[in-house]
Amino acid sequence: MSNSISSLFSSSEINLVVTQLENRLDAPIAVEQNEVKTDQAQISALGSIQGALSSLSSALSGISDPSTSNAKQATVSNSNATASAAASAASGSFSLSNIVLAKPQKLLSTLFSSGGAKVGSGSGTLTFTFADGDSEKVDIASGSASVSGIAKAINAADVGVTASVVQSGSGAFLSLQGDKTGSGDAFSLSGTGSLAKFSFSKGGGSSDFTQTQEASDAKFDFNGAQIVEPSNSGLKIVQGLTITLTASGSANIKVGSSSQNLSSALSKFATQFNNALSEIAKQTAFKPGSSSASGASGKAQTGPLLGDAQIEQLSQALLSTIASAAGSGVSAASIGLTIGSGGSLSFSSSTLTSAFTANPTAVNTLVQKIEQNVKSVLSGAIGSGTGAASGSGSGAAGGGTVQAEESGLKNTVSSLNQEISAQKALAALQVQTLEQNFTSAEALFNADTPTLDFLNSLNDTTGNSAG
Repeated sequence: MSNSISSLFSSSEINLVVTQLENRLDAPIAVEQNEVKTDQAQISALGSIQGALSSLSSALSGISDPSTSNAKQATVSNSNATASAAASAASGSFSLSNIVLAKPQKLLSTLFSSGGAKVGSGSGTLTFTFADGDSEKVDIASGSASVSGIAKAINAADVGVTASVVQSGSGAFLSLQGDKTGSGDAFSLSGTGSLAKFSFSKGGGSSDFTQTQEASDAKFDFNGAQIVEPSNSGLKIVQGLTITLTASGSANIKVGSSSQNLSSALSKFATQFNNALSEIAKQTAFKPGSSSASGASGKAQTGPLLGDAQIEQLSQALLSTIASAAGSGVSAASIGLTIGSGGSLSFSSSTLTSAFTANPTAVNTLVQKIEQNVKSVLSGAIGSGTGAASGSGSGAAGGGTVQAEESGLKNTVSSLNQEISAQKALAALQVQTLEQNFTSAEALFNADTPTLDFLNSLNDTTGNSAG
């Protein structure tokens, strides 16, 4: 008989027994861990879908009330004027007649031999006095008192008058032009020193300058009312309408609603609509395996939510809001929203413009109906408190089916993790107990060894005597 437990069980046998117990205890834990992994993938997929749906919900704000967001457009009958209309402009037609453009004052000097010709023998000062009483001075040094030098000094001083040297076959002229149109910006000129002859005043005496154009206001009739303005541009005669006069004569302006803002909003809506459909398709996808490929690339690939009927039906619910939209002689397709064979939404701005021009009220009504229908689908999916999200799964204030499914999975994962922790603790205790039993058995065997040795010795002695 052996005097050690190892004579009964080898170390490898003991380790095998312990390992078998561990494997048996780990098996149900592994099943639950795989379930947790699957549930977490589905939670992540639901969060991504919620994020895409929330972005779609945000895009709905641009089409929630098309009648208030529509821009206005001004159309002019000819090139005698241009116009732009703000959203606050009233729709209607306006006539412009007897247009006379505003002009800046222009002066032209006497002829000099060249641009470099000296005007005087020394320095001097030019003073520009405007109709509103303001005055500006330009000092000219003796070394700069040439035609081109004076022009350069006036322009550098930025006094509201632009100077230029006009070359001709006979010599050069100094041209002065007011920077602004209108009678209020007419100016007179006086010079001192060597520039004393550089003077001009309307109705004044001898001067080196001649007025070639008088500063004058723009004059025209607007719907029969006579209007006088100092400028030709930026004219705000009625609220929201800005007019620029470009030529004498007459013109008609028509102000009406424009689909520009609505077109931009529908384009953004279509983009977010397709993003939501793509995300749902991605998370519920099934891609068959390929017999020609090997390894992982040859296996079928599935989305985490494949077979989730609630999520798969969500795409159809969204698409039906477009396909079924119609009313007052217009449909989704007739305003530029069409569903392609691949199940994606496309938008045509030109189609919308045509429909809007023909019947803006019907278009606005249909767009609002689409917004309400899509909003209803989103409310059922992610709740009434829809808003922009980043895919975190946080969403609706009022709850929704997608959020409810996500919450249920989270609760399941929490329960499974608790169960896994409890099973791991129990398994560790059972393995520890087994190991302790082996240790106790070895201790008991070792305690009996002296007695066994003594009995063995007696047996050996008796046997020898008998022999």
